[in-house]
Amino acid sequence: MVAITVLLLAGCGYLTERKLQGAWETEATPKRTLELRPDKSYSRRFSGKTLGFLSDLAGAEQGTWRVEGEQLVLFSSDGSKERSEKLVIKDLTGDSAWFGGERYVRVVAPAPRPTP
Repeated sequence: MVAITVLLLAGCGYLTERKLQGAWETEATPKRTLELRPDKSYSRRFSGKTLGFLSDLAGAEQGTWRVEGEQLVLFSSDGSKERSEKLVIKDLTGDSAWFGGERYVRVVAPAPRPTP
């Protein structure tokens, strides 16, 4: 019984990860664009008058991601310091979701997986 429960919980995390893959953008300004790739890497960029300029100057934030329970966890490093950020996932649908209290809409769906 315990093994079945563990497998079901692991499967739920996998399904959530599949649903999250793709590019997302906030509706609010300054806009944030978050691309979650199937290889578990991510890219996050800010746009707007000040944040957009800084994001263009420094480049997009890069790192890795995973799902832990009901949270999207982003891991990044600036070369000397590693950090993680946990964003609570709410109301995940095919077109929108709330990450860390901010509403995102899907702008690019993930590429379909090739069939063997």
